[in-house]
Amino acid sequence: MRSPLALLRRRSLRLRVTIAFVATAAILVTALSLVTLLTVRSFMESQRVRSSNRQTVFALLFAREFVRAEPNAAELVTRLQIRQSFDAMVTDHGEWFATSLALTPDAVPSGLRAIVRNERLGYQIAQPPGSNRLLIFGSPLPPPGMDLYLFFPLEDVDRTISLLGRVMAVAGLLIVVVVTLVARRVTSGIMHPLAAVSDATRRMAEGLLETRVTPTSQDEVGQLATSFNRMAEALRGMIERERYFVAAASHELRTPLAALQASADVLAAHREHLSAEGREALDLIREDIGALNLLVRELLEISELDAGRAPIRIEPVRLRAFSEALLHRRRYDARLSGDDHTVETDKARLERVLGNLIDNAYTHGGGHDVRVEIGRDDGAYLISVSDAGPGVPAADQEKLFTRFYRSDISRSRERGGVGLGLAIAQENARLLGGAIAVTSGNGRTTFTLRLPERSPGDGGGE
Repeated sequence: MRSPLALLRRRSLRLRVTIAFVATAAILVTALSLVTLLTVRSFMESQRVRSSNRQTVFALLFAREFVRAEPNAAELVTRLQIRQSFDAMVTDHGEWFATSLALTPDAVPSGLRAIVRNERLGYQIAQPPGSNRLLIFGSPLPPPGMDLYLFFPLEDVDRTISLLGRVMAVAGLLIVVVVTLVARRVTSGIMHPLAAVSDATRRMAEGLLETRVTPTSQDEVGQLATSFNRMAEALRGMIERERYFVAAASHELRTPLAALQASADVLAAHREHLSAEGREALDLIREDIGALNLLVRELLEISELDAGRAPIRIEPVRLRAFSEALLHRRRYDARLSGDDHTVETDKARLERVLGNLIDNAYTHGGGHDVRVEIGRDDGAYLISVSDAGPGVPAADQEKLFTRFYRSDISRSRERGGVGLGLAIAQENARLLGGAIAVTSGNGRTTFTLRLPERSPGDGGGE
């Protein structure tokens, strides 16, 4: 099972860049919000401490004057309740008296009690169980064992911080949305030209050498498009020169090969007058001349395909009857199955493709249990040729349709050819609007030709 990081890497570059923009904005907004909230909270609490400190001084002066005259804790609490707008609590040798029933000595933090026991004035912010946060001042009173605690609520501070947090959360969300839209806009301006270059590269790989990219800017992306066009033009020129060389060389070879073929035929007519060594040499010469003739024909055909001069003549073809006739002409005994579907395609090119696949099944597959199956799938027709031969290694399957590729280079031309047959078959299949796929495993190798109901063409040929 792939990790989430591996799945993210498979996504488009535009998505990853957008996520990076949004993640950065979200982190910055969150950090800024936290710093702002903490700063505002600290400032407001400091302001509350300063304002409460003054009230505490007046309350403490009153309490000390009162207990000097009348050291009564309960009466002191009553007087404080009348004079002040905040709660107070007085502890006297383990007893406590408060302006609110909810206040107990447990509401006072232990740290603040320790400060007061050391005969010092102090304060601390705490949140007693079941209550809001409080700012608590504590101070000893002149009678030993009597302490005064004053409680200032921080509920308004907390409400302000909560409201500010909600406002900043909404603002942060809006900022993230805006950053997302901006990021998509920016990445779109970058990714669309890159996607155009990527698409053009793919079409170039498919053989469309006329593909070019229109530069949309003068920046690095525009320079990339210009560089691609220069590369495409150079590649096209190189390939065209190679095509011209192959076509010219093939045409030039036809005349000497015809002369050699005629000479070999003359020698074959007087075969009985040759010695055993001479007859063996003659057979080798005729075999090599036949291989060279096949190579020249294939080179001429592939040059014609590359040049786009291959004519397409569309006519109705009954696939089962066509396959039976093809097997009969080549004297192959293969198992044929499937319905007699009718397609509109080029019969000659279909024979070139299917004939090559069947020849391969007998030449490279040894002719073991060769089957030709005709079927239909998703609006297209399938013709499969399979055999029970030695199979094709997985590493070679994608290279089988490459020109001059042979999976076993040690084989002779008669057994292995020169590696053009399947390349020509695939080019012809593409002209017919289809493609050839290969699978090999479980003791069988299968080449499948996929054809549309009607091949592209003008129907009249050239």
